[in-house]
Amino acid sequence: MPSESKQEVDMNNEELITKVGSNNVNIIREWLSKQPHLPKISDKQLVIFLNCCRCNLETTKKMIDAYYTMRTHNPDMFDNRKISELAKTFNIFYFHKMPLLPDGSRAGFSRLRDFNSNIFNTLDTIRLVFAMYDICIYEDPLAPQWKFVMDMTGFSIGHLTKLTNLALMKKCLAYVQMALPMRLTAIYLINAPPLANQLMMFLKPLMHKDLYSLISVHPTSDMDSVYKSIPKEYFASDMGGKSPSFEAQKEAAEQRFTMYENFFEDDEKNNRVDENKRIDKNNRFNGSQYGIEGSFKKLELD
Repeated sequence: MPSESKQEVDMNNEELITKVGSNNVNIIREWLSKQPHLPKISDKQLVIFLNCCRCNLETTKKMIDAYYTMRTHNPDMFDNRKISELAKTFNIFYFHKMPLLPDGSRAGFSRLRDFNSNIFNTLDTIRLVFAMYDICIYEDPLAPQWKFVMDMTGFSIGHLTKLTNLALMKKCLAYVQMALPMRLTAIYLINAPPLANQLMMFLKPLMHKDLYSLISVHPTSDMDSVYKSIPKEYFASDMGGKSPSFEAQKEAAEQRFTMYENFFEDDEKNNRVDENKRIDKNNRFNGSQYGIEGSFKKLELD
């Protein structure tokens, strides 16, 4: 398995801007100057948005507004992201970034650590996953693709019952579809029990068809098709791969999260919208729909 390449986080802003085109950045900067409700946005964050949207300027504008608006109006998912708040979730749920894949794409891996559904908390799990993906995006601002691997080992009817929280899942999926600045190309549900089909039936009406089409369900006997995209050696040693064990990666993930606590504090303090300054009142957040009205109705998915 190849070693990790030098990460994009080491690039300076000038190098990052060159990758997406300085003219594109300047155009978005000009647009932002006419959006007083939006916060001050760093060059690196603009690069992340432009890269995710393949430098499509109109799509980038929509994602920027959706990203900050949804964070502002969903504090339950995006505020108070501290290790003291999420330590219990780290003990219940694994999450780590997999090694750089042969095709240059990235993948995030998640799996239950504790199979007891009574202690599983859907909201805290979503908070942890979104926080860790914030770190992943910051560390790889120019990642060409992202894949999600969700290992369903230990998933039970108790977990399914908690995941079918309609209001929460609508908010979560609205963010993934409209505001998560990743080029998402595949979602693999692996080691999937029969209950996975019930979960898919619940989620389908909440998803745009393009996102739903990215999901594939794989029981334990059907991993070969996954390995065609993510070779077996890139998985943890617990699964027969050559990456560190789940526990070793859990410890590393907690350490990384702790290192980013100031990053999360800054996000909560500064990366929010001021609706009183929004010029286009038609694009105000509509909490009853857990989404954004007007120009935010749909973003293109890969």
